[in-house]
Amino acid sequence: MPRILVTGCSGFLARYLIDLLKDKKGYEIHGLTEVEDFKSSQCLVYHLDLRNPDKTGRVIKSVKPEIVYHLAAVSNVGYSWKNQRLTYEVNFIGSSNMIENLWRHCPESRIILMSSAELYGGGSKKPIKENLPTVIRNPYALSKLAMEMVGDMYFNSLGMDIIKVRSFNFTGPGQDKNFVCSDFACQIAEIERGRRDPVIRVGNLATVRDFSDVRDIAGYLIAIGEQGERGSLYHFCSGTGYSIDSILESLLSFSKVKIEVVVDRSKFRPVDTPFLVGDCSLIRKKFNCNPRFDLHQTLLDVLNYWRNQIR
Repeated sequence: MPRILVTGCSGFLARYLIDLLKDKKGYEIHGLTEVEDFKSSQCLVYHLDLRNPDKTGRVIKSVKPEIVYHLAAVSNVGYSWKNQRLTYEVNFIGSSNMIENLWRHCPESRIILMSSAELYGGGSKKPIKENLPTVIRNPYALSKLAMEMVGDMYFNSLGMDIIKVRSFNFTGPGQDKNFVCSDFACQIAEIERGRRDPVIRVGNLATVRDFSDVRDIAGYLIAIGEQGERGSLYHFCSGTGYSIDSILESLLSFSKVKIEVVVDRSKFRPVDTPFLVGDCSLIRKKFNCNPRFDLHQTLLDVLNYWRNQIR
């Protein structure tokens, strides 16, 4: 029975990934998280901080995973500006500790490093292919580039089985409201319940992003874990750009009340990328990774999630 290790197992994407892995059966699933009170019936949970190399080593030596989905991260760009040191420590040092211990205790492990399209920094006005040079514009992107470079070092020098994934934006039910789609949906749900005035506060609506459903992204991860080529880089994306304004319009179309939109400058990032859309042809051609969820339905699912939470 193949042993799977999912870091950041209490996180948004990890919960969907573990559900899919459980549905496939035949996997022995282990999870790492620093959230002390997190429990799961889907996997065996270890509570630790990847920044601690000794504790990380003890768990990896015990589990000896065959596939590692490394999802643990500080993953919010705005948060990374305000908490740069923590972002670098978790995303770079924590990842380095994990890879080093995998090399020591189970060097044949396959490691999927979850990185980000933020590394491109908006350097293109058309869908981005995997070979576009990186342009770093925020602390989160810098930390993820550092993580990738550690992976490259262990692949190039020691031949470890490491694959990099750069994901573009994704959303779905259960996402933290610090992310744009969930933020809008939560505000709408609170307005519908009379918990706030019928005014939704927004940041920059002009930016264009590539949104996928988290349930699709989880499926793509499994495909790469099972079939990806060592040393490769893959994009997870839809290939379609959506302005943040159009995302808001879709969510407002589901609202049961009339809502005024107010621009809130405090929601603007210090630096924002105007256009970030990916080319998904590689994973579609190689692994038949096609989306199962339409974005319109995804956004409705996000809104209904918040309606249920607030109820």
